Amino acid sequence: MNKLLFSGVLISTIFSVQLSSFAQSLPRLRRNMNYAQARTMLIQRGWRPVVNPEQVNNPNRSGVIDYLIKKGYTEVLDCSGTGLGLCLFQFRNARGQNLFVSTANNEPRQQSTIYDWRIE
Repeated sequence: MNKLLFSGVLISTIFSVQLSSFAQSLPRLRRNMNYAQARTMLIQRGWRPVVNPEQVNNPNRSGVIDYLIKKGYTEVLDCSGTGLGLCLFQFRNARGQNLFVSTANNEPRQQSTIYDWRIE
C-alpha cells in the first residue's frame, strides 16, 4: 500500500513539474512571424502580457501606440517614430522572467511582425 501511494505521489509530482516546465517554455518564435499569432502562442505557454499603465492611461500617446492598445496589446512599452518604426512589448512568466518582443509593421492596415526578442 505504501509503495502504491509513494508511486502515485511520485508520478503526480513528475507530471506537474513537466506541465509547469512546458507552460513556461518559449514557443518557437521566428523573425517576420505575425505578432498576433506569436502573442497567442505565448499566452498559451503561460507567458502573461505585462500591462503598461503609462501607455494605457496616457491621453497623448502616439497614433501607433493608440492603435495597438485599442487592438488589446496593452503590453506595448514604446514605439520608435523613425526607421523601421519598431515597437517593444513585454511578457512575464510565473518564474518572473521577462520576455521583450520587438515588432515591425505596426501601422494600421499592416500586420505587426516579430523583429526580435530577448529574455531577461
